[in-house]
Amino acid sequence: MKKINKNSLISKLIYRMIKDSFIGVLIFCILNGGGISVFREQLLAYGDLYGAEQDKIEAFQKYVSENQLKMTDTDEIRSWVRQRNIQEFVISKGKNIFFDNTYQEDLFPGAVQKSASKFLCSIYFSDGEAELYIYDGFADKYFDIISFFSAIISILICLAIFASELQKEIKNIKYLKKEVEEIGMGHLENAISITGEDEICGLATGIDHMRNQLILQKKTQEKMQQVQNELVLGMAHDLRTPLTGLFSYLEIIKKLEKEGKPAVEYAIKALNKAEQLRSVSDQLFEYFLVSNESDVKQEEPETVQSIFEDYLSEFCVFLQYNGFCIETERIKWKSVMVCINSDYLGRIMNNLISNIEKYAAKDKPIELEVLYTDTYVELGFRNKIIKPNPYVKGTGIGLKNIELMMEQMKGFSMVEIIEDIYYIKLSFLIAR
Repeated sequence: MKKINKNSLISKLIYRMIKDSFIGVLIFCILNGGGISVFREQLLAYGDLYGAEQDKIEAFQKYVSENQLKMTDTDEIRSWVRQRNIQEFVISKGKNIFFDNTYQEDLFPGAVQKSASKFLCSIYFSDGEAELYIYDGFADKYFDIISFFSAIISILICLAIFASELQKEIKNIKYLKKEVEEIGMGHLENAISITGEDEICGLATGIDHMRNQLILQKKTQEKMQQVQNELVLGMAHDLRTPLTGLFSYLEIIKKLEKEGKPAVEYAIKALNKAEQLRSVSDQLFEYFLVSNESDVKQEEPETVQSIFEDYLSEFCVFLQYNGFCIETERIKWKSVMVCINSDYLGRIMNNLISNIEKYAAKDKPIELEVLYTDTYVELGFRNKIIKPNPYVKGTGIGLKNIELMMEQMKGFSMVEIIEDIYYIKLSFLIAR
């Protein structure tokens, strides 16, 4: 059986119901007992309580006188009382009780002492004067009315106390309703805070968590929208610049052909512009392809040398062939293992080669390094930037592709530009 949390709403309600019921019973006892006592005293003060029994008192006195009864003739007295169905009938003298109809057996005179003073009247027996207490239920209907109203008042007070104690929960529910409506209208600024450990507080915590998630989602969407806008603007710039040049060279070629002059030089330039356009379109396609891949399969872990040595060798050979000088003195191999996706790593290296060909100066060597931390293996690439270069401030879509692919491989990339020195670092997570 599941244990009920003492701070839960059910526990609180049960505790309040028990407590308020006890208070209601206590109030009923006070009102009922006090009301009956006050009413009885008022009747006694005015003699109304026993006025209705006066006929029976006179009839009993006549019965005693006609039959010359004594105080000890209990059988005759009991028979007379039963015939008239009297509720209370007590005969006493001083502090000794001689007859009490609530006792089934006869009382030995003086065996029972009077416990309290009651309204008594005198009866004259053949053996002396005695005191009679008689009650025939005259005031019962009034006592029932007092009890009824005492119960009604007690229940109302109990309900009022219970309702007043529910005000906090009702207030919290109304507060949550208002906040949910605000969230529904898109107002996410105000935090939802209700102290406590019951279900309402748990609901408030859940709603506030939902609000925070919506804020995060909204910020993410805004950031994505901003990135997309920047990407579109940058792509428009990157496409327009070579496209403008391409059209210019084509117009020149067209004009030269009409004049019968050679146009090979401008055809080569037009081809270069077309290559730039294809490169930008390929990078754009790669960006959307990588960004839409949610689960990238990592290959089995291998040592950093077995993974990176071939890629870096091809990297160096290709750049050296194109007139760049490479420094590899800071490449050190350790027996550390990493996981990669070879397709992604190949694309990253191609992007790095493309960026270096476009933006790196050949008068300063390209520096490569391999660094190690407790968590990552880091590949560093440092080069001098060509100045001026019309494409340096493009979309940076190649770097975005690198960043996305590194994240897919549970790593990250970092770019740092100090004056004319460009440095990019690729961090790969060490496999444990």
